Amino acid sequence: MMDTRTLQTPALFRVRGRRRLRIGVLVDLPLGMSAGGHVRCWERLAEAACDFTEEIDVTVHFMGTETARHDLGETVRYHIEPPVFSTSRLPFLSHVPDHTDLAPWHPRLARCLSDYDVIHSTDAYFAYAKTAMVFGRRYNIPIVNSVHTNTPEYARLFTVQTIERLFGDSIVSSVLLSRLQVAQRMERRMLRQLAAYQRQCAFVLVSRPEQLGGVRAMLGQRAGLLRRGIDPLLFHPARRDRDWLCRRYGIPPQRLVIFAAGRLNRGKNILLLAEAVELVLRQGVDAQLVCAGDGEDRPAVVERLGARATCPGSVDPVELARLYASADLFGLPSRIEESANVLLEALASGLPVLVAGDSGMGRAVRERETGRVLPGADPALWGHALAELAAHPAQRLAMARAARQYAERSVPSWHEVLAQDLLPRWAQAVRQQRPVVD
Repeated sequence: MMDTRTLQTPALFRVRGRRRLRIGVLVDLPLGMSAGGHVRCWERLAEAACDFTEEIDVTVHFMGTETARHDLGETVRYHIEPPVFSTSRLPFLSHVPDHTDLAPWHPRLARCLSDYDVIHSTDAYFAYAKTAMVFGRRYNIPIVNSVHTNTPEYARLFTVQTIERLFGDSIVSSVLLSRLQVAQRMERRMLRQLAAYQRQCAFVLVSRPEQLGGVRAMLGQRAGLLRRGIDPLLFHPARRDRDWLCRRYGIPPQRLVIFAAGRLNRGKNILLLAEAVELVLRQGVDAQLVCAGDGEDRPAVVERLGARATCPGSVDPVELARLYASADLFGLPSRIEESANVLLEALASGLPVLVAGDSGMGRAVRERETGRVLPGADPALWGHALAELAAHPAQRLAMARAARQYAERSVPSWHEVLAQDLLPRWAQAVRQQRPVVD
């Protein structure tokens, strides 16, 4: 794969009399083994940035329990700060998978922001993003924003879940959810908040191609697409080791292994996949569901499938890559996605994929060539697709080969994402530096 750093000329980065741009990336989420795709994306981009030492100096700010600094290289580091007011302090939000910071201002973060030529925020709602906007406007530092999570839709989902937890199946729940439509109002309010934030940014990057037209209608040429990348050597069919998988997890060698990776919760719709596997087991298909990840629905998956569910929790990247390559099928039943890293990793690993079309991730699937795009609310159709693929190993093999070929042709490396999608935008933001307007 071509090293696209050669596409960037040194003159592009000669701003403010320096060649090296100083970038501060703000991720309002904790760093750790159980982190989701938003955090993983910036971990991978930070690793790629270590090879761009002459062009950029990057600090990625994450949340954590205590202040810390981790150097990835001479010009790339993580800064970790405790939240000012974490959502974990609110008992009624204990079911939320990713806790963040609700404070309107983060003083410790603010003290760092004057060090940067560009501040890159990765949401529009929480303490880091709010602090960045106030600071950037006050001191004329350009803000670039990227969208990694469909926060408005998750807010609607978790508002429903919170009301159900607080009031159960009562008249209060009915009034709040049906008559007053509190969840839908929350989603609309957050969409308005996102648009207002984006209008103040020097540049905005979205994750879904279908969003680009609407954002460009609002911002003109200040909008672009941020793709997701893969490590094509880590996630590779050559890592397939079925003997290891059978020994490691006690799975008979002839059994069909359906793999899922990510949060095991309502937002990721994992119970639909478990129900589909249960349906094919009743039909006599010898199948096993393996889920890498954790979440509140993990016990429900095990309860539904018993010994036919293997849920090891979060695993390190090397073991994760072996799991992908050693399975037979990959399932992504999530109905809410911006851009799912796990789907690209599965395709690169040579796995046929089953994806919920509601999520928009069907854009990365060639129907019946690399996988299937299915309704995210119909376990019977998922069960039918699983049974069909279980009965036709030659079809699975052809899909596996096509999946890897698709990844090699169409999915960039993290180096390419950094060089093509981010570096030019950061440099453009500095060149065109001006006070942003509402």
